[in-house]
Amino acid sequence: MLFFVRVDIHQPESMSTHELLSVWLEEARAALEAKEAGVVLGVWKVAGQRTVLSICDFPDHKALDRGIAGLPLVRSLGGAVVTEALPLRAYEDFVRDLERAVGG
Repeated sequence: MLFFVRVDIHQPESMSTHELLSVWLEEARAALEAKEAGVVLGVWKVAGQRTVLSICDFPDHKALDRGIAGLPLVRSLGGAVVTEALPLRAYEDFVRDLERAVGG
């Protein structure tokens, strides 16, 4: 099941920038490993923001929850990391449903 995942990283006041970047480096390495394993299909850092976007392939929503909970940034920063995950559907499938709905 494909998901669009957005991760917004907020720096806790109690954390130095060096500490944040160290955790982010751990996260970045894990993301590249997940990409090599085929779980992450694509990952991008939004320029000028502390935001990362990715397309991920998880078997189901439970695996997505476990995957997000296991992210190094989430484990280290907790609520300072805001995530959003949207399930994706192939557009071709949607078009076929539209064709059936309108009879053509």
